[in-house]
Order: sequence, then structure tokens, then C-alpha cells
Amino acid sequence: MQLPTGSHVVVADGTQFQLFLNSGTEQEPSLKSVALSTSDESAHNAGQGDTPRQNEEAGHAASVATALNAAVLSNKIKQLVVIADPSTLGEMRKLYHKALEAVLVGEIAKTLTGQSTDDILKSVASA
Repeated sequence: MQLPTGSHVVVADGTQFQLFLNSGTEQEPSLKSVALSTSDESAHNAGQGDTPRQNEEAGHAASVATALNAAVLSNKIKQLVVIADPSTLGEMRKLYHKALEAVLVGEIAKTLTGQSTDDILKSVASA
């Protein structure tokens, strides 16, 4: 998958996430970490799991999706790639706003939190 210049990449799992901006080119992408605030309020209302841990992870996924929706709706994100473990990705998809779906460049169901930007770029390139 190509990563357009100026596009964002979110890497998430059930407990953490990072947002990156491709400050390079499509041919030579370069990921730079950028801030994105999440709300704990959506996390408390989203628990859909069978265990407290699953509820926490579903809540975290919900707060990330809510923050991404807000960033897209305020035109802070114009193109987005979502990389998340399959469970988190499934929870996030339930909450995608239509505007987020419209700017979605791609999704990768893989755990890459804590990995280097080089590893993230390799996964995007091979997707």
C-alpha cells in the first residue's frame, strides 16, 4: 500500500496508540509522531467484552476511534491508515464516522504498537 504525503497512520492496540504523519513522500515515506487527545468518557461507556480487561480494551478502542472521528471532522486528518490488532480494529470499525470511512486509505490487522517507524513502514508497504 502506498502512503500518500501528509497522510496519517494510527497504530493501536487494546491499551495504547500512537498517531504518525507521513512527512516524507509517497516514494520515501517518513513517519513523525503527532499528538492526539482521547477522552476517557467514551472509554467508560464502550465496554462490550466478557471480562473487565476486554471491557477496558473495548473502551480504549472506542476512545481512539472517537478521537480519530473528531480529527477527521475538523479536517486535521485528510487521509488515514489504521493499524491495530484484530480485536481493537474490530471495535474501532464499529465507531467509524462516515467521514472517517471516506478518508480511510487502508487498514492492517496487526499488532505493531511499540515497533519502530521502519517496521511500521515495512508493514504498510507490504499491505
